[in-house]
Amino acid sequence: MQLILKVVVSFSALLAVTLLMPDAQQLHANTSLDGNTTALQSTAQIKSGTISPKVNYLPESLSGVQAGVLLIGGVVVIGLLLMIRLIKSRWESSIQRYEEIARSLSEGNYLAVTRLPVEGRLAPISRVLRQLVSENFLYQQTINQQKRVYSALSETSKMVLRNPPPLVMFEHACEIAVNFGGFTAAWVGEVDIEAKLLHPVACAGIPKERLKVCKFDLDLTDPEGDSPLATAVYGKCASVIDRIDPDVGKTTWHRLAQSSGGQSVAVFPIVVNHDVIAAFTLYADGPEYFTQTIHDLLDEMVSNFAFAIENHERSQAHQLAHNSLEESSKQLTEANKQLSMLLESTGEGIFGVDENDNCTFINKAGAEMLGYTQQELINKPIHKQVRMFDESGLSFNSRVVEQGDPVRVRDESFQRQNETLFPVEYSTYPIMEHRQFKGSVTVFRDVTSSRSMMREMRFLATHDSLTHLLNRHAFDQRLRQAFSDSKEHNAQHVLLYMDLDQFKLVNDTCGHVAGDMMLRQLSHRLQRTIGENDVLARLGGDEFGLLMENSNLQQATQMANLISSTVKAFRFSWEGRSFTTGVSIGIVAIGPKTESPHNALSAADAACYVAKDMGRNRIHVYQPYDEEINRQQGEMHLVTKIESAIDQRRFSLLQQPIMSLNSSAIGDEHIELLVRMQDEEGTMIMPGTFIPAAERYNIMHSVDRWVIGEAFRWLSENRERLEELSLCAINLSGQSLGESTLHEYILEQLRHYGLPAEKISFEITETAVVSRLDQATRFISLLKRRGFRFALDDFGTGMSSFAYLKHLPVDYLKIDGSFVRNMMNDPVDRAMVESINHIGHLMGLKTIAEYVEDDQTLEQLIDIGVDYAQGYGVVQPMPLSDSGSDSDRQNISPGTIH
Repeated sequence: MQLILKVVVSFSALLAVTLLMPDAQQLHANTSLDGNTTALQSTAQIKSGTISPKVNYLPESLSGVQAGVLLIGGVVVIGLLLMIRLIKSRWESSIQRYEEIARSLSEGNYLAVTRLPVEGRLAPISRVLRQLVSENFLYQQTINQQKRVYSALSETSKMVLRNPPPLVMFEHACEIAVNFGGFTAAWVGEVDIEAKLLHPVACAGIPKERLKVCKFDLDLTDPEGDSPLATAVYGKCASVIDRIDPDVGKTTWHRLAQSSGGQSVAVFPIVVNHDVIAAFTLYADGPEYFTQTIHDLLDEMVSNFAFAIENHERSQAHQLAHNSLEESSKQLTEANKQLSMLLESTGEGIFGVDENDNCTFINKAGAEMLGYTQQELINKPIHKQVRMFDESGLSFNSRVVEQGDPVRVRDESFQRQNETLFPVEYSTYPIMEHRQFKGSVTVFRDVTSSRSMMREMRFLATHDSLTHLLNRHAFDQRLRQAFSDSKEHNAQHVLLYMDLDQFKLVNDTCGHVAGDMMLRQLSHRLQRTIGENDVLARLGGDEFGLLMENSNLQQATQMANLISSTVKAFRFSWEGRSFTTGVSIGIVAIGPKTESPHNALSAADAACYVAKDMGRNRIHVYQPYDEEINRQQGEMHLVTKIESAIDQRRFSLLQQPIMSLNSSAIGDEHIELLVRMQDEEGTMIMPGTFIPAAERYNIMHSVDRWVIGEAFRWLSENRERLEELSLCAINLSGQSLGESTLHEYILEQLRHYGLPAEKISFEITETAVVSRLDQATRFISLLKRRGFRFALDDFGTGMSSFAYLKHLPVDYLKIDGSFVRNMMNDPVDRAMVESINHIGHLMGLKTIAEYVEDDQTLEQLIDIGVDYAQGYGVVQPMPLSDSGSDSDRQNISPGTIH
């Protein structure tokens, strides 16, 4: 800066000399000629006042151009000076700005780094500072997060010391997690193992109203139960989600997590006495928030919760016992009789000792549990006569009592007089007088029954409560172990899937109590039949699984034949009635090439179904490319298509008119609704293809409900067509007859659409009625009271048709088409049609002939006196949108059959 200033000054001086040089030479010449005279004259003139003194800074001979140049030079000099000053000011300002930023960074204000320039000569320094500050900021942010969680842990520890009740502690814990721990939200849910639910009891950062309406399912078989809550509860370990999925949540837990405002979440189980009693859920505002340090701090916090709950329980128990014992000790010398009554009134054992360990008293219950009389222990050193052991076999140390501290023990045993041991829980309380130990009082109880109950609970967790065989969950575990063994050691195992035949008959005729008794007896027979190392389990209902480890297919087939013979020879008696049953068995080998335990179980199940289809009480061994199994699996695939078609409304209805053969029945128009299904490609699938699969896999009731709802909707939206019809027939499957709520659904749909019940008829096949006679009679009677009508479909196929028909309240008999189709060529078929028609008329029923395919058959039916005819020879099925034109109706007129 000083160098620039010197250059400017030198330039200015040079410029001035250059401009003034000519005038200076002239002046010097004048002075040289007559310098003294001029000077004297000038001085005299000034003194005399002839001329006035005038200062002239420019030479008189200076021209206008020279003056202008001189002026411009001065301006330039001044401008350069100002510019230099401005540059210096800005330089000093930049230095000052960097000093301020450096000062802010040193004070911990990391946001000051955003003021650093990103361009210029100092940009590299700025980038380095930004990177250093960013790393330090992240580190500091992590430290701050840990500090907040540590602060929450500290506050929780303070709260735990106050020994609050669990619910109060949970409320405070949630508030501490949000206010001190920096979490966006926190809540605690109590575990209900029996209901497989988590009930919210405390929260912070989440409106309680929103939490109350949430249902948190812990059932792993239910999609709603698939959440980190179930993982934490059943796994007894923390479950952490580093990034909450932004997609729409499929469970209640995910939807709550998305609305919590956090980006990561952790669920910590609260374990008390080895049982998960609650779950602590925390939401954080950043991803991957739960570092190992934060996880450890939160784990310590949850451990404090468990300690506090146990301590609260101990405090409550101690307080109750202490109050009772304190009252008893005060009355020890004042009212010995009252103390004795108190001690003898409890079922727990109570005894006291003095400072010399001599028994001062013991109640009757305590003496009996120890195998002594009260007199045998009073004034005796009780700890020498009654040995006390912990689980490791170490003797009870009575000096713990002498130190004056209360003791509560849950895992020790007392020795009776006969030297047998029994498990106990006891509490020992010191008796202090003037801070001196004067003895102690011990309260104990025999926990043999509770320990037995715990063992039973553990047993029931892995065994079926009815048969005491392994349950499905435990069997799946054994199956997975066998699968791993075959992979690791090239071992060969065999799986048998067994399904009892005709077991439902016992339940339907004698009730479920009889069915349960039959399952118990048969399970015991099977258990005695199988090998010692074989694993038998009840998989559900009347289905059983048998895992034969280290066995081959030949051994498994021999075992299956033995089981089949045992089941076939079994006779079950109930209230004077005797029942027999069979078993269908599917067999599959488990080896190194087995894909998975699930595939093995699925293959065995499929083989079992094939055995059933082969005639029941059969055995089928699964083989790759098995045609029967492929067919059965094809049906299972078809079931998936049926369920998808129901969800996507790819079912449709057709109508087929039922022609009245009575020429006087004008306007008596009947139709039957027929169901069709389309696959994903739009191909129409006929009922004969999908209905058997739907019935086999028990989803036909869903199809029936869709048909009923769609038929009622169509009738409601087409009132003119409804007025034209005398009757609209809807088919019901046998499975629907066994559904207890179907009649309620029908009545609900009837009220919803406001339809006349007398115009609706339900058709039920004869075989379905015979197999469910009581259910069918009740179902028909309930709906007949409301005005519905009923038709017995496929009549004539059952052997006992006429025997039960007079007790069944139906309105129509539909003669089975197998008789009608060939009645022109077979006199026996014609006789059957005549017989069914005659019996039906005697009972006051209308008759309908199915499968009428030509005019000759139609003429014969008119001669016989059948009331109605239906079939492709009358009118083919048509869409519901076709209400029946005049030309169509001519086809169903009795006068136009030729």
